[in-house]
Amino acid sequence: MQNLDQDKYEVIPIYISKSGGWVIGNNKFLTPESYKDLDKLISGTKQLSLLPPKPLPKIDVAFPVFHGPFGEDGTIQGFLEMLNIPYVGSGVLGSSLGMDKVLQKQVFSSHNLPQVKHLWFYRDNLPKSVSLKYPLYVKPANGGSSIGTTKVHSSKELNDALEIAACYDRKIIVEESAEGFNEINISVLGNSGSKLRTSVCEQPVPSKEVLTFSDKYESGSSKSAGMASAKRLIPAPIKPATAAKISDLAKTAFESLDCSGLARVDFLVSPDEKTIYINEINTIPGSLAFYLWQASNIPFPKLLDELIQLALTSHEDKNKTTYTFANNLLANLGETLKGNKLKG
Repeated sequence: MQNLDQDKYEVIPIYISKSGGWVIGNNKFLTPESYKDLDKLISGTKQLSLLPPKPLPKIDVAFPVFHGPFGEDGTIQGFLEMLNIPYVGSGVLGSSLGMDKVLQKQVFSSHNLPQVKHLWFYRDNLPKSVSLKYPLYVKPANGGSSIGTTKVHSSKELNDALEIAACYDRKIIVEESAEGFNEINISVLGNSGSKLRTSVCEQPVPSKEVLTFSDKYESGSSKSAGMASAKRLIPAPIKPATAAKISDLAKTAFESLDCSGLARVDFLVSPDEKTIYINEINTIPGSLAFYLWQASNIPFPKLLDELIQLALTSHEDKNKTTYTFANNLLANLGETLKGNKLKG
């Protein structure tokens, strides 16, 4: 703060106390010696509210039901963490890894989960060709609901598909398509580090080569029915041994990303069921994948009850961790800087 050019910048200190309160600082915050007594420093300051103009009512549990950036990617989860509010679903790390397909695949690889061959690129360094076998899927790394996803059959189609994906993210992933394989999905329920359960499997039925946004959200009698209205076979027409293998792989994937609450894990299975690839995980799946649990003898109201209880259990566990210490590392800041103004 001392080394910001005061002729160019107006410095507004924002201080977060050890108890989590946010305050707008005054001129005292620009004086290093003021930090000797933190309670005195923040006395008389204006409290800063991060909440909307009308404060949220007191809530016991937040239930995030978002799709995509700023809701499913760990950002709202981080906000709730700072407010110390229990919330349903995966935490900051699990949510962000669940959103970023590139990092997700790297974690999956470290746990020896089988995946199709793939490459990834930054938007500013897109390739003219790739060393993968066509046809391919080109996707935004951070996205979902098939938005920005294109299936390409030749190098001529690749550039357009890359540009489309680049409209939706700065990282783009290109995958081999595993031709002839069926998509098989399963849901996982629980908190990492404790007992996990899995639902029955489903086999979505696409209207075209790609399971489109319309297939997922607009194919039923009501557009508001969400994923629950999409065409699917439940349970999936696969062997019990295959379903058991998918269940084990899904639990490994869930724990590898440190997920909590509920997720849907998507797989690709060969017609002879000898080859299984993990495709991706969805930490807030469409319709909360309630239809998979309904088919597993857990009605939607009971599923919601369990998710809320898992959120409270997770929050209780987090609060066992010590995050702050009583010492004041800033107490000697004035002496440290006296006669030796930092040069930025």
